[in-house]
Amino acid sequence: MPVVRRPWLATVVLAALAASAQAQQNPADLASMSLEQLLDLEVVTASRFDQKANRAPSAVRIISAEEIRAHGWRTLAEALESLPGLYLSDSGLYTYLGARGQLHAGDYDTRFLLLVDGHRINDPVYSQSPVGSEFPLDMALVQRIEYVPGPGSAVYGSNAFFGVINVLTKLPGPPGEGELALTGGNYGTHAARASLSTGDAAGRTLLSASQSHSRGRDFHFQEFAEADSAGMARGQDDERTRRLFVRHTAGDLALLALAGDRRKEDPVAPYGQSFGIPGAGVQDRWAVLGLQYGRALSAATRWQAQLDLIDYRYIGDYAYGDSPTVINRDVSSGRSLVLGSRLVTTAFAGHIMAVGLEAQWDRAVEQLNYDVEPYASYLQSRENIANIGAFVTDEIALGGDWLLNAGLRLDHDDVGTVRLSPRLALISTPAGGTTFKAIVGKAFRSPNAYERFYGIDTEDGAQLLNPDIRAESIQTLELYFSRNLGSRSRAELSLFDYRLHHLITLVGEEDLLTLDNAGSASSTGAEVAFFHRWDQGAVVRSSYSYSRVRQSSPSTPLNAPRGIGKVSATLPLAHGLSAAASALYMSQRATRLGTAGRHTTVNANLLWEPVGAPWALSAGVRNLLDQAYADPVGPEFIQDAIPRRGREYRVELTWRF
Repeated sequence: MPVVRRPWLATVVLAALAASAQAQQNPADLASMSLEQLLDLEVVTASRFDQKANRAPSAVRIISAEEIRAHGWRTLAEALESLPGLYLSDSGLYTYLGARGQLHAGDYDTRFLLLVDGHRINDPVYSQSPVGSEFPLDMALVQRIEYVPGPGSAVYGSNAFFGVINVLTKLPGPPGEGELALTGGNYGTHAARASLSTGDAAGRTLLSASQSHSRGRDFHFQEFAEADSAGMARGQDDERTRRLFVRHTAGDLALLALAGDRRKEDPVAPYGQSFGIPGAGVQDRWAVLGLQYGRALSAATRWQAQLDLIDYRYIGDYAYGDSPTVINRDVSSGRSLVLGSRLVTTAFAGHIMAVGLEAQWDRAVEQLNYDVEPYASYLQSRENIANIGAFVTDEIALGGDWLLNAGLRLDHDDVGTVRLSPRLALISTPAGGTTFKAIVGKAFRSPNAYERFYGIDTEDGAQLLNPDIRAESIQTLELYFSRNLGSRSRAELSLFDYRLHHLITLVGEEDLLTLDNAGSASSTGAEVAFFHRWDQGAVVRSSYSYSRVRQSSPSTPLNAPRGIGKVSATLPLAHGLSAAASALYMSQRATRLGTAGRHTTVNANLLWEPVGAPWALSAGVRNLLDQAYADPVGPEFIQDAIPRRGREYRVELTWRF
């Protein structure tokens, strides 16, 4: 595919936006916090207790609601893509998240742990972290996102492999306060949202409902040129989402309820499907209930209990043949119950300790595969899975500006496997805005129900069951250094070395696949980041990540960019108007048959929020320069890469009452 490269224009656009900041006279909300406040916010995710970001055992990244609103990010994936070292890949059905050059075939984002307000979202079948439009939370309800890169199994267990993502939602406002929002854009896109706060002195509740619809785009694939459609998929990219949200707070009790339903037509025909045949598509449903209760046992000790209920259902319809067409259906469902309890204490001088116990039961995890008409069954699996874990983490003051954060977790699963996950971080925070961290850790990811129990053999293809599949593991070393450069700038450097073992990877061809512990891999590299804020409120962030990935099989790492560069700017203008722009550069990536070329994409957004007005207007463009580029895909596809969307625009009107 020809790729047009115009990185010079992206540089000019962002340079002009940043340079003009010095001439602005009316600061916006972006300038409301000092550099120290922006960079030393308290985080709750890294150690499972409140601590300053510079004392956390990770190079923690924070995305605020202000940034989300300024840039007009519509999905969790778009927000996470702004962070150093993270990148996205889109298969035409789902959006996947990669970190530091690691995104493997058959990976359903199982190597990240996704939380909302500390409650687990990863489902009981695939253990996936849904970061695309299937994420069951509207981005307008996000207060901030904490991303903790590196192994987190020392406090969270399985899936906290490359990092932990914790999405913290907005608190209920005064009773009667609410919002209405309407969105429209190209590709036949429209959306609506309504939010309302209610309650009294005893407790408050935030309620929200939203839905969206997009007709999508047309695709052309040369690989299907011999099909009746001549390789064109027209009108087969339709997507619909519905979401419900409830957050209730009453004293020491907090309740969270989420529900999301996403239906997506299939224009890309994986798993050997007949191309261009209507009726193929996927549906994902999440329902999550989370309860937290905490109370102080003494002036130095606090106890917290937590319950998570996750109900998940997936339906995948795959079309084979055209006279007649046979729909092969995958149905996966399951429910998770997670119970946790922990104590956080400062009763011992020089220590902040957290001790916890957590148990997870995945019940009635069902996987079915059958032809709809005429009916033929190929898979009926119903399993129960359990895991129990205990952890301790301790922040130890060593004297002077030094501290040691030590964590250890023991996990025991339903097949009798016992795993120890340690993490150590030596941290120095001398005066002058300097931070140094040396972090070593180990994490694991247990095979999920899909990887353990899914196996079919049909006339149109097979995915063979692998009874010998086992857990993945990772060992990491990271050195992190940051320093304030005056009162308005900050520079950061991370050096990292990842060693991955027993990676579970989808191998084979599109009509004969299996999941296997295909081998080992490593990722060694560096990340640099820079932040600057002008007096008038303009902010510039930039980063560059270099990763050298090696693996045993295949010898050439797929979908592993060596270089990822990012720069973004937000600029307050007059009369409540602000502008934001970002540019992302990604180096070339190997595909199964060749290479996906390097590319640079530019996004821009204007936000108008007049002071005192009950309304706000946002207008944004993604892929402003209409850059053509494509993402590598796995062996379940005939295609080598799937092209991304061209220029997208969106306008949103919000009315507050």
